[in-house]
Amino acid sequence: MLRSNERGLSLSVWTAVALPAFIVTIGLGVDFAGHAAAEQEAREIAAQAARAAVHQVTLTDAGPMLDVGAGRRVALRYAEAAGYSADVRLTQATGATVTVRGTHPTAFLGLIGIRGIPVEGEGTARGLPVTRS
Repeated sequence: MLRSNERGLSLSVWTAVALPAFIVTIGLGVDFAGHAAAEQEAREIAAQAARAAVHQVTLTDAGPMLDVGAGRRVALRYAEAAGYSADVRLTQATGATVTVRGTHPTAFLGLIGIRGIPVEGEGTARGLPVTRS
């Protein structure tokens, strides 16, 4: 025959084992959902930085030309202002490709020592000359 206090003891052991697993599971969901949103933001920042880079145009006798140096500086400043480091590849022929990198801080995974998850996004843009007909 079971005494009432033995049943409570088994429930306490089960709770002590299940609760940390439940918290970790919820934490994974929350932190990885935040990471997915941060990845989307990184892609958007990279695309906007690339777009800003190809807007750096100088007028020459041959027509408008992409100013590679100014474009690189603008893209780097744009990414840095958003809190990311960036790699910028910029040429007259292909336009701009910007890769941004950062870290998404975790909310729950910090409990097990994971303070941040790396984030990376890439965006491209190409400037096209517009002619009047």
